[in-house]
Amino acid sequence: MRNDATRQTPMRRKLIGRKLKIARKQAGYSMRHPEVTARAGSTRTVQRLEDGEATTLSFPVIGSLCDLYGMPKEEKFELERLWRLGPATTWTQPRGRSLFGFSAFNELLLHASEVHQYESTFVPGQLQTESHMRMLFGLNPGLSEAEVEQEVHLRLQSQRPFWQGTEPQHHFLVSEAVLRFGCDSEQINRLVEADDLNYATVSYLPFSGGPPPLLYLPFILLSFPAEDDPDIVFVEAQNAYLYFEEAESVRYYRNGLDSVEGLVRPIKEFKL
Repeated sequence: MRNDATRQTPMRRKLIGRKLKIARKQAGYSMRHPEVTARAGSTRTVQRLEDGEATTLSFPVIGSLCDLYGMPKEEKFELERLWRLGPATTWTQPRGRSLFGFSAFNELLLHASEVHQYESTFVPGQLQTESHMRMLFGLNPGLSEAEVEQEVHLRLQSQRPFWQGTEPQHHFLVSEAVLRFGCDSEQINRLVEADDLNYATVSYLPFSGGPPPLLYLPFILLSFPAEDDPDIVFVEAQNAYLYFEEAESVRYYRNGLDSVEGLVRPIKEFKL
């Protein structure tokens, strides 16, 4: 856990730098290539940019590099948008697959070392059985049968990194309400199966403990191996994805998890 985010480079800048570095290499350019330095100003600036360090580059330069590297226009748009946010440590990414070229959360997850996930209503997507996710998507009146099947297909694909053990250490905590909202024995067994993995734990908050005072909504807290990378809290709202990396905000969510430590029960103790 990092406590002083004010002295750290925002993770958003590091995310942008990593995306540009990958795109540059895929396009076959070195940092010293004349076309690269002509846009960024110097090799040293390119290095700082890709390392996520502070630079004086403006967002049109980011767009120019995206064009040089042949990045899709959707990714260019999103990198420019994120760069324009400057040093902000609280930021958003509107929901929608058509406009935004990548998921900032998935990019951050690639570099995380530990994840704490709290859910108050739904079984975490990584842990849903196919029948459970089909039931959940089927409850959405805005989805046709074909769209439900497409969502199920996409979720099954998105689960693979977790079950293949390629994601970081995961700690899932769910409210008992999650387990009472349509979970059958197959779904409960799937949660127990995840808890048996050496890189995951699954626990629940029983109703008997009363409403948790500091856990108002679902969230995901990501930690990173590098000492200068601040922890980040991710919240999925109805129309946007929210990211908090200011130390005070992160501390609030972590305190919520700490406040229920004595009430948490292993998923193996739950009975339908």
